[in-house]
Amino acid sequence: MKKLFALLIIVSFIGIGSCKKKDKEPDYCTAGAWTTQINDELTVVMNTAVAYSSNPTTANCNAYKTAMQGYINALKPFENCTLWTAQDKTAFRNALQEAEQDLATACQ
Repeated sequence: MKKLFALLIIVSFIGIGSCKKKDKEPDYCTAGAWTTQINDELTVVMNTAVAYSSNPTTANCNAYKTAMQGYINALKPFENCTLWTAQDKTAFRNALQEAEQDLATACQ
């Protein structure tokens, strides 16, 4: 679960100076605008993480995992932002893959 929180923090910082979806295309990158595109998903993740932390039930765990998967899915289109270097794209893809792998064993 610590790795998933780390992903949230890393992606939030990367997003501050990164991409924006325009016309549903991830190639329109501008500073900070993409964070508004995923704000709803991030809010749900944060709320479910707090709920699970304060009351670690199976239902809260499942809600957290569902919210986290929604957040990861919302981030995926941005891995193709044209202003990112190849190294940035690779690091982003690797972070998403690692988060999905960690999500499989979260709350155990």
